Amino acid sequence: MKEKKDSIETLFSQFENQWDTETPRLGHSERFLKKLNAEPVQTKKKNLMPLSLAASLLLIAGIISFYQLKNDNTPTNQWQNASAQTKETHDYFASVVEKELTDLKSKQTPETEQIITDALTQMNVFEQDYQKIINELQKNGDTKQLLHAMILNFQTRISFLEEVIKKIEIITHQKNIENEKSI
Repeated sequence: MKEKKDSIETLFSQFENQWDTETPRLGHSERFLKKLNAEPVQTKKKNLMPLSLAASLLLIAGIISFYQLKNDNTPTNQWQNASAQTKETHDYFASVVEKELTDLKSKQTPETEQIITDALTQMNVFEQDYQKIINELQKNGDTKQLLHAMILNFQTRISFLEEVIKKIEIITHQKNIENEKSI
């Protein structure tokens, strides 16, 4: 206990004659109490309901149009040589990828536009690889190797989209921190 007391005394002795010892101006305590007892300033809350409604409608319209476009481009015989499990696997992973893509697109801002554009370009590469797998599936039927390749392609897409979303959130967070510092 004695050592702690000595170290504190040593610390304070280092700052001797450096303390602010000036007395505050006349009426300081009254001004301080007035500010302390003042009513907090009420800030106007922005009405975001119309904006959120428009965003929801846009999202729903985008999802519907995507599925219609996807169904129009999918040949009916694409899955004729595939088992029911393969179809279910495709449907499950495709829905997860679509959810991640929707999440990614919803985070688009001027700062993240280039990242999202690059990510969508990479997703097209993944889609081209997936089409090769589907073509092999149509030719050779259902095999473990093709099913594994299909799942790996979807897992790669999902992991890629999650990483891009994390990076976008980091960029957005850093921007918010910079804005807080400037205020």
